Amino acid sequence: MTTVSTTSDPSRAPAAASGQEGPPATIRFAEALPGLDGAQLWQLVEHEEARPFLWLRSEDRPPLSLLLIDPRIVLPNYAPAISRADLARIGFDGATRPLILSIVTLSEGNEAFANLRAPILINPDQMLGAQVILDDARWSVREPILPRQEEAAGTRRSQPCSFSAEKSASR
Repeated sequence: MTTVSTTSDPSRAPAAASGQEGPPATIRFAEALPGLDGAQLWQLVEHEEARPFLWLRSEDRPPLSLLLIDPRIVLPNYAPAISRADLARIGFDGATRPLILSIVTLSEGNEAFANLRAPILINPDQMLGAQVILDDARWSVREPILPRQEEAAGTRRSQPCSFSAEKSASR
C-alpha cells in the first residue's frame, strides 16, 4: 500500500467549480460505482451556496447524482493508504495529485455521514475516476459530518445545513 499525497481542492477538479466557462468536464469511471451499473460518465459540480459539498452528476443516468465532501473536512487526519493498483486505475503517474472525495449519505433524522472507507479518486489531468474500497478498519463507512442537535446545543459548532439540492435545481 502507498500513502499518496492527494488534494481535495475543487479548483484542481475538472468541473465548473474551477471557474471554467461552459459545462463541467466529463470524468470517466472505467468501472461503474457499486450498485450504479451503466453510470460511467460523470461531472463534478459545485454550487457556491452548498459549499463544502459537491455533486457527482451522472451523464449516463440522469438525474442520478451523488453528494460528496472533502474527507479532510470531516476528519482532518484522513490519509488513507491507496494501493498501486488502485492508483493505476485512474492513470496516476506521480506527476499530479489525485483528488479524493467521500460520498455523503443522509439519514431520516437529518444526520449526514461520509464514507471514508470507499473514497472516490479522480485524476484531474486524465479525467479518470474510480471508487476504491480500503481494507483499513480505521476508516468508517458512516463517519458523522455534522454534530447531532443535542451535541451542537450550547456549543460553538454549527447546526445542520438547511440547503437542499431541490432549492438549487429550482433556480
